[in-house]
Amino acid sequence: RMVRVSEYSREMFRRFQAEHALDFEGRNKGTLQIFRTEKEVRAAQGDIEVLQAYGVPYQRLQPEACLQYEPALKNALHKIAGALYLPNDATGDCHLFARKLAQMCMEKGAEFKFNCEISRIEHSDGLIKAVHAGGGRFEADRFVCALGSFSRPMLAALGLDLPVYPVKGYSLTVPVTDGSAAPVSTIIDETYKVAITRFNERIRIGGMAELSGYKLQLAPERRETLELVVNDLFPGSGDLPRATFWSGLRPMTPDSTPIIGATRFDNLFINTGHGTLGWTMSLGSAKLTADLVCGRETEIRSNDLGLSRYNK
Repeated sequence: RMVRVSEYSREMFRRFQAEHALDFEGRNKGTLQIFRTEKEVRAAQGDIEVLQAYGVPYQRLQPEACLQYEPALKNALHKIAGALYLPNDATGDCHLFARKLAQMCMEKGAEFKFNCEISRIEHSDGLIKAVHAGGGRFEADRFVCALGSFSRPMLAALGLDLPVYPVKGYSLTVPVTDGSAAPVSTIIDETYKVAITRFNERIRIGGMAELSGYKLQLAPERRETLELVVNDLFPGSGDLPRATFWSGLRPMTPDSTPIIGATRFDNLFINTGHGTLGWTMSLGSAKLTADLVCGRETEIRSNDLGLSRYNK
């Protein structure tokens, strides 16, 4: 299910970019997943079998071959036991993408209400009547709940039990000081479960999974780990003292697959629970949701993505 939605979303990105010239510092240079131990190399065989089963292109690499895709790893080759290269992967700044997409939507007539707390969802006779937020009452024919980790407490008031839990991740965004020492695309360090991504003049390092509820406090030791990884693989590439350190809550489901589909309320739909792959699955999930809301046939199978799959 994850591969199906992700591959569909990649196709939606292709269609979108063919129509709209949106600059979000995107790069189409693939992802390099590095393994520091032979044990990790052997364990990757399970991932490879999944890639083969779904026809996802990949290459197994010896350490020296990594330099073909990430030349700046030359000083860290002795720390790498092997790697997987995924040529079809693309990267970019998802925050920049979202802001520019919102602006495009507003130019086409969409209206956003920011900084509004949802106080109540009005419903009767199996229908959502209105959402009360920011002192206003918003009526609609159909509603979509896409609140990430906050979807669960919001819909609990309607008696809907969403198995979504916030899994906290940390991120560090570092200004580039030496472009030749920085990555050109995305590196995943399997040992530390950290991803390093290159934007135009910034490097983003993110990862880890912390179960701490809805708390967004920043733990200094997490920053130390992110700094350690980028220094270890790409020394001298960025200005760490000027880095921006932040955290966010990934909406995880028990089976790591998003919840997309209808609910027992005839006009309420859900699009949430994307875990670590929120942007990866974003446009595909949005198109699926739009088709379901409008009563259109979906382009890919969707009947196993809804909340009903958790019914006992």
